[in-house]
Amino acid sequence: MKKEENKLSQKEFEKYKAKYQALLRFTIVFFSFGFFFPGFFLISLFLFILMIKTVPPEVRTRIIAEMEKSQQKTKTSRKENHLEPVLANQAQNNRLVFVEREPKKISVYDSYLESLRTEGPRIEKRQRYLHIALNSTLKEARKIISKIPTRKNIILEVGTPLIKTYGEDAISQIKYWTEGLYILADAKTSDLAEREVKMAKDAGASGITCLGTAPIETIDAFLESCEKYKIDSFLDMMNIENPLLVLKKLKKIPKVVMLHRGVDETEKNKEKVIPYYQIKQIKGSYNTLIAVAGGDTEREIQSAIFNDADIVVLWKDFYKYSPKTPERITKLLKKINKRESSLEIKTSYSLEYSGL
Repeated sequence: MKKEENKLSQKEFEKYKAKYQALLRFTIVFFSFGFFFPGFFLISLFLFILMIKTVPPEVRTRIIAEMEKSQQKTKTSRKENHLEPVLANQAQNNRLVFVEREPKKISVYDSYLESLRTEGPRIEKRQRYLHIALNSTLKEARKIISKIPTRKNIILEVGTPLIKTYGEDAISQIKYWTEGLYILADAKTSDLAEREVKMAKDAGASGITCLGTAPIETIDAFLESCEKYKIDSFLDMMNIENPLLVLKKLKKIPKVVMLHRGVDETEKNKEKVIPYYQIKQIKGSYNTLIAVAGGDTEREIQSAIFNDADIVVLWKDFYKYSPKTPERITKLLKKINKRESSLEIKTSYSLEYSGL
């Protein structure tokens, strides 16, 4: 009989607890609205009295003690375990989990939130960039990021596969792992431009991509949204024969125009070449930066640099981490910096040729 009474007592407590919490919530809500609608103060007062009258004092004391204990446990857990948000692709469900990391003087969780609120770097003209595209997994991305120096002329792209796998949390995570690097969200926007631009900005990106094959209305909305949310616009001209025809239809010009030969094109169509001659055409007509993507061989990299590309995009060497990754980054930065120095002293290289 005693066991049955204990069970019944627990059930009654749970009922009282549910009633108390519901009345407490409604009391707070109506009290808040009372500042705008004075009549709501009376409703909140009535609910408060009802809560006091219907829930016995000893039960209220127990409920409040449990709530305080739960809050304290959460705070202690965050402080002692130094939690860091990390995305884990577990079976069929991608979800945000927490793992332990090195202790810091300030809360890692607070630091993480602050990093997203911090205004990121912006693209600068007369600056040459090495653009590293991360397209594998967050695990591989973290290994590569650990070897990337904090330089203002490095763009770190959160590739489309990462965004599709982990969502916008991939942007937030990579933003957290980096210190001051430029983060580009390769969203390849083709519709709902403002929504995707805001999503990328809120996640911590400094730039976002839109497809040149998207409707002109979408591209115009994309460029307008990028100005609104203070994020750099990249227009990806993959599968566009003549980028100038697209640019002429736009109300505004993107910060960066990307000449892009796709991965499948590169692997299955050996005759498909990157149109380096279009760099001069576009720069001659519009005040914009040019990125070249799809050429990962030494010859193609040299051609992009020689033909005055502002941004050289690479992904193959950075799909998987290897011991040679740091050395590779150093060599590429030297090539880009060398070209930048030669431009400053106005060398008379012709842009008509691809450097072959």
